[in-house]
Amino acid sequence: MLIGIDLDNTIIRYDKALHGIALERGLISAKTPAIKQVIRDKVRAKHGEIEWQKLQIAIYGTHIDRAGLMSGVWDFLLFLKEIGIEFKIVSHKTRYPNYGNDKVDLRAAAIKFLGQQDFFSTSGLGLNEKDVFFLSTRAEKIGTIRALGCNLFIDDLKELYLEPDFPKETTRILLSTEQGIEIPAVKVLPDFARISKYVFAGITNGRF
Repeated sequence: MLIGIDLDNTIIRYDKALHGIALERGLISAKTPAIKQVIRDKVRAKHGEIEWQKLQIAIYGTHIDRAGLMSGVWDFLLFLKEIGIEFKIVSHKTRYPNYGNDKVDLRAAAIKFLGQQDFFSTSGLGLNEKDVFFLSTRAEKIGTIRALGCNLFIDDLKELYLEPDFPKETTRILLSTEQGIEIPAVKVLPDFARISKYVFAGITNGRF
């Protein structure tokens, strides 16, 4: 069995880092919730698209060390390792930002962050850097999920599962707290505690 998992906002959580950096730059008030969509909308409305783009370069590149792991994801992945279930990280991430002149290597920043979080150490998750796939387009990401033969995939972006080319044989889990999402063949779960319970039950009863 092979499980694929997205990186940004699925494994890595940026909300608190984004809030802190935006606050330091005077782009939001302290009362602004540490929620990416809220921060994005406020920054765009008050300061424009360019400032929002600069913030994204910071959280995904130069200041990624201020990010953290999504709650529960480490325990989930560690248990996969312990029971011998293979997993790969498949991310839609360009090497450089699509805006501005800043040539921050976003992929190298992400690999460095994962290394600092013990994803590649034998005492940690024991992954190889070759187990992390960066793709420049959503179509390439879907093609990689298919080529790897992922039995199950976990992502926070519902649009991925709305693509007609997404492999039908891959079980789909959407990590989301949004209410009322109903997408055919997609299991919507709010956190990794629920995902863990669902996945391990499926492994036990042979559903996957």
